Order: sequence, then C-alpha cells, then structure tokens
Amino acid sequence: MSEPPAETLQALSAGRLLRDGLILLAAAIVVAGACSMVGVAELTVNVWRMRLLRLATASAVGSALAAAGMALQALLRNPLAEPYVLGVSSGAGVGVLVGSVLAARGLFRIGWAGTPALALAGAVGSCLVVYGVAQRRGRLDPYVLLLSGVIVNVFNGALMLAILLLSRSADIINFVGWGMGQIGDATDASLLWLCAAFILAAWSVLFLRGAWFNALGLGDDVAGSAGVPVHWLRVETFALAALMTAAAVALAGPVGFVGLIVPHVCRMIIGADHRRLVLFSGFVGAMFLMLADTLCRTVGEWVSVGSVPVGIITAISGGPFFIHLLRGRLKESSA
Repeated sequence: MSEPPAETLQALSAGRLLRDGLILLAAAIVVAGACSMVGVAELTVNVWRMRLLRLATASAVGSALAAAGMALQALLRNPLAEPYVLGVSSGAGVGVLVGSVLAARGLFRIGWAGTPALALAGAVGSCLVVYGVAQRRGRLDPYVLLLSGVIVNVFNGALMLAILLLSRSADIINFVGWGMGQIGDATDASLLWLCAAFILAAWSVLFLRGAWFNALGLGDDVAGSAGVPVHWLRVETFALAALMTAAAVALAGPVGFVGLIVPHVCRMIIGADHRRLVLFSGFVGAMFLMLADTLCRTVGEWVSVGSVPVGIITAISGGPFFIHLLRGRLKESSA
C-alpha cells in the first residue's frame, strides 16, 4: 500500500488540531458556565455578570501562564522551567508595584494601559538577567538558568518588601493580597481586553512554532541542521513568555506554578507533540485556574473573609509537584 502524500498528512494534522481546539473550547465554555453558577450569594443578573468577568480574567491568566510554561519547558528541555520559577512573574510584579506606589504618592500617573507596560518592563528585565547569566558560548545551561531564576526571585521578593515599606498603610493590605495572586471582582474591562489580545497573539505565535519545538527536543545541533534558527527561537520564546506573563501579572498578580503543573500533566496525557501541547496547555490552564478561583471565591464567601487569593491554591498544589519533578530529575541524572 502506497503512503499518502505529504499534503494529505498535513491536512489530516490540521484537521486534528482544529478538532482538538474546538473540543477544548467547548470544554472551557462548559467549565466557565458551571463555575458561574457556584457560590453562596444569590444568583442575580449582576452577580452572574461579575462572576463571568472574573472567570474571563482567570481563563486569560491561566492560559497565559500555562502556554508560557510549556514554551519555556520545550525550549530548555526541562519540566522544571516556568515563569514563576525563573523569576519572570516576580519581575513583572516589581514593575507593577513600583508604578502603583508612585501613583499612590502622586508622583506617577498610571492608567489601565500603564499596568501591563510596567509589568512587561519588569518581566523583560528579569528575563535579560536570567538569560544573560545562563548563556555560555551560545548555549543555555538549564540548571544554571533555574538557579539564576531562584536568585532573581529572591531579589525581586526583597524589592517588593522594600516597596511595601514605602507604601501607605491603607494600600498595604491590597498590595499584599495582589502579591499572593488575586483575581478581583471588578477587573477593568479595557485592561482585560488589552491583556487578552496580547495573550492571544503570543499564544498564536507559539502554536506556529510547535514544529520547531519538536525539532529542538532532539538537540540544538539536530534542530539547527533541520533549519530551525535556534538562537532566534530562544530570544523569541523568552520575549513571548515575558509578554504573556506580564499580561497575567497585570490582571492578577504573581500566580505561581500554573506553568509548571499544567504543561506537565498535558504532556503525560497527550504526549510531547508541541503542536497539540500548546493548544492543550492553554485551554487546560484556563480551565484549571477557573476551577481554582471558583474554589477560592466560594471558600471566601463561606468564611466571610472576602476573596481568597488563587495564588494560595496554586502554591499549595505546585510546591509538592515541583519537589516531585525535581526528585525525578535527580534520579534520572544519577542513573
């Protein structure tokens, strides 16, 4: 039996990706609808609209962090890489916090468009430091990258604490909740649309780079011989990850470990084909964070403490998950 031509294989692949995308989109809509019905408060039209806005924010943040984590893991061939671990999220948080404090003191005027710009500046700054430290003779050392990310995280955390000392007492509570990763009930619609547009654009580029990520999994030399511009792919991936992370932090603060958990779980279920993995990571990340935030919102209503930061749930689940992956990598390296 003769093999089907390459055009047929490409059409079949495109059809499968389209089918996967439609199924995942339908699943995300179902999850959003179900989550919008959950809660202690009486379900009025205004309450339902507020919940839908909050779920839209959660889905944008979850998809951004999960897709960015997938891209960084593919680039470094290391499942431990993700924006929070590498210090990109905390860098974006520093940028937003600096602008917020200056604005509160009347020294700087920040609008809805200024928040993502400040977050992007902080995220890019952290990326440049981490990338510069880990690059040696045109190659990236994944473990040096992770260690430099930990150091940048500690430094950014110290910066945020120092900034809080300069904040007014009335603003500290809001800043602390935001620093834990909190999705609010009254997200600015213009800010949400702007960040969602950035996330969708970056996500689309990552989808187009799926075949390059597949080739990169065979090694830099093999990918280069196959025509993949390895150096450009690194720069582009870090830039896209910084953009998506900045958009997520502008909406909800530094939410950790979504980019670690979701891509790894998706990889275990569907395999390592990054053309499908980028789709599944984005949609599953959106559904994961919608469910997590619904749990936080419901618990907050039950105990009358307001909104519980969703970053608490992701950190509680992501910390042990990170340790499990780290132990697995150590066993592989010692075998």
